[in-house]
Amino acid sequence: MADLKGRSIASSYKNLLQSSSEISSTNLKQIQSGSGNGLAMKLSTDKAVFTKVGIGNTGSVPDGLLHIMSTSAGTVTANSLADEAVLESSGSSGLSILSGLSSTGNVYFGDANDNDAGRISYDHSNDSFSFTTNGSTSMTLDKNSNLRVNGTVSQSEDRYRLEEYFHQLPYKDIQTTEVTQTGSATDTVTSNTKHVRITTYANDLAANDFQEFQLTNNMIHTKSHVSAVLVDTSAALADNAMVNVMAYDIADGNCKIRVSNGGVDIASMTFEIQVTVDPHIDSNPNWAVKGTNSIDIYTKYNTAIAGAVFQTVGSDNDQVIIYPKITSDGNSTNLTNTSPWRNINFYSQYQTELNVAIATDNISNNITNQAIWAGMKLSEVGSYATDADQAYFLYATDDHLGGTDASPLTTNGNLHFIYSIGGTDYITDLGITVTASTVYKLRIAFDENRKISVFVNNIQYGLTSTPTTTTAGGVTESVSTTKSLAMTSGAQLIPVVAIQSLEAASKYLSVSFIKISRTLS
Repeated sequence: MADLKGRSIASSYKNLLQSSSEISSTNLKQIQSGSGNGLAMKLSTDKAVFTKVGIGNTGSVPDGLLHIMSTSAGTVTANSLADEAVLESSGSSGLSILSGLSSTGNVYFGDANDNDAGRISYDHSNDSFSFTTNGSTSMTLDKNSNLRVNGTVSQSEDRYRLEEYFHQLPYKDIQTTEVTQTGSATDTVTSNTKHVRITTYANDLAANDFQEFQLTNNMIHTKSHVSAVLVDTSAALADNAMVNVMAYDIADGNCKIRVSNGGVDIASMTFEIQVTVDPHIDSNPNWAVKGTNSIDIYTKYNTAIAGAVFQTVGSDNDQVIIYPKITSDGNSTNLTNTSPWRNINFYSQYQTELNVAIATDNISNNITNQAIWAGMKLSEVGSYATDADQAYFLYATDDHLGGTDASPLTTNGNLHFIYSIGGTDYITDLGITVTASTVYKLRIAFDENRKISVFVNNIQYGLTSTPTTTTAGGVTESVSTTKSLAMTSGAQLIPVVAIQSLEAASKYLSVSFIKISRTLS
């Protein structure tokens, strides 16, 4: 078209493109308009060069050298430090790198001295991610989520963290294991707990007299060390009176507790005795168990799934609730300085994050007729009608948790997430079918605006903002990144994990760890 320039016929071709001479080699030629104006394009027989390219921009100026837009993300523009290639969409956007079955997909970072100083590489032969710095592999993430770091790993110093892996088993709190002897001072007392506080039947002891009774406790075995200590009496002792308490005749499942005195008669009174089975085996200093008919003998280590396994006894509505220990000081109800899990505030405004790893029943391989809950609540109960403020996961195979039809859920076979703000409940059906012998890693994260994001097995699930007053039982949320509404500031939520049987049969729940963190202030 160059031979048309300057001729009268050129006006007919102003909208056509031309070059200064024929494009017949690998040398780039400037492309011009029909009027001879240079354009942002050069061509040769084997390449094309453009100053900027926009794909799908519908007339707008590209943000960078290459700008691919499906739909506009809004008024945002690319940062000038990273605008050579821009991918834009009003929804999710991304870049795909497709490789062979045994090959790698790579992103390289180079400079004038080294064209591969840094690299992100995915190896399809073994499904691993590797990260290279200064030309050497510094970190590898394998297909089993194991991270290998060739260097020192340091945590942020801006957060306070607590972690519990149950290296010491939790047992019932001392104040929840009180038993009163009835009938007579020789009646058998039964308590299947590591710690038990016994109040004896009232009896008077003549000089050099004694009374004794059997303690039935399946925590005791023939080699056990059983400690029995007098804690209190219902009446004052004379100054020269002496009361001795001992445990003896240790056998599988029981022992004898003897109360004796010296040469001074003791008037009729009750004796309060603290019994500890195998005190040399420490119970967990931070966590305890409670719940309807819960007993310590059913707290064990799981041989197949790493962690502790908790078992209900076997009656309908039996429970095991794992919660921060209330007190280590006898049967005091003073909660001061018991444990950081209990006494440090994990308010929503502190950007609290809770991580819990649980596993459903791998012993009887059963997931029917039971309820499981894990999260942060004002109380420890599973029914969502109880607490005005809460944030927890709930699986319940019927709606009777807390009473007949007291806790309706959308689909009872699915895992739900419940959060409550000042008494208004919001329930999301996460669409996850709960199965037996399965590990579920549950994560609850509060942001700086007190809004919650939740994750199950490292996958985020969106939360509804529709209250149960509008839709009973909860709804699903299609956008996975949708957070909760802002939670109540200053609500004293505590972490809790629990299982409840909804039939006359034992149920099992394993807990591998519980972790919590918050900002320092």
